[in-house]
Amino acid sequence: MTYVFSEEGRRALHALTEKPVLYAFDFDGTLAPISADRDSVKISPSVHEPLQELGTRAACAVISGRALADLAPRVDRAVPHLIGNHGLESPCTTPEALLSAEYVCAEWMKRVNTDFAEPLKHYGVEVEQKRYTLTFHYRGVSKPGKVRTALVLLLDQLTPAPRLIFGKASVNVLYPGQEGKGQAALALMKHLRKTHLFFIGDDDTDEDVFELSEGLAMGVRVGRHEKSRARYFINHQGEVEEVLRFLAHGLVRTPESHVS
Repeated sequence: MTYVFSEEGRRALHALTEKPVLYAFDFDGTLAPISADRDSVKISPSVHEPLQELGTRAACAVISGRALADLAPRVDRAVPHLIGNHGLESPCTTPEALLSAEYVCAEWMKRVNTDFAEPLKHYGVEVEQKRYTLTFHYRGVSKPGKVRTALVLLLDQLTPAPRLIFGKASVNVLYPGQEGKGQAALALMKHLRKTHLFFIGDDDTDEDVFELSEGLAMGVRVGRHEKSRARYFINHQGEVEEVLRFLAHGLVRTPESHVS
């Protein structure tokens, strides 16, 4: 992996400003720091300001595992495009796909609230129902590896069998066949008639984007991770602000910015 603020990384960032790019960002752990209290998470003013500036000069999106209704007030109109629920809540998703996911999610919750209720309580797992997807949180438990294994065994019993995506102290349960953030980012890029994608994210839920073989001009992981498919990295979430300012400044100096 290459550090974004190395000479090579800076050249790659600058090269983006000369192309029709969709700039996309994960939310938790990227635009905002990870917190045990996920309801209190928000973008700091020092990040919101350059993100909004970039959003006025180029096509920008936030792609999150959070539901859109939860995500939108936290982003507070900094960018024009939002995608929630790991890619399912998108301008490119059909109403039929949303209805199917909502129905299946409701059926899963019936099982979760009955057969799974006692095991989940025993392991200290909290269930977040996001209408179209579910997330099982186990942050703060004493034996996270044991809890994760037990969760997978439980979730494998759901019908239809879900797609599981592992996050930081969480397991995300998606509608079977749901393609995740990568295809959602690619679809939005094409919808906006862009030919290149920049994406920055912090955990395994973002590998869907880093693994894209088409369109991805630059993938950046928050925190160096040797198993990541991202080519570039920054050291920590605090450096996201500097990335945003570098990009926004580069577009100011570019004669023709590719704004959506």
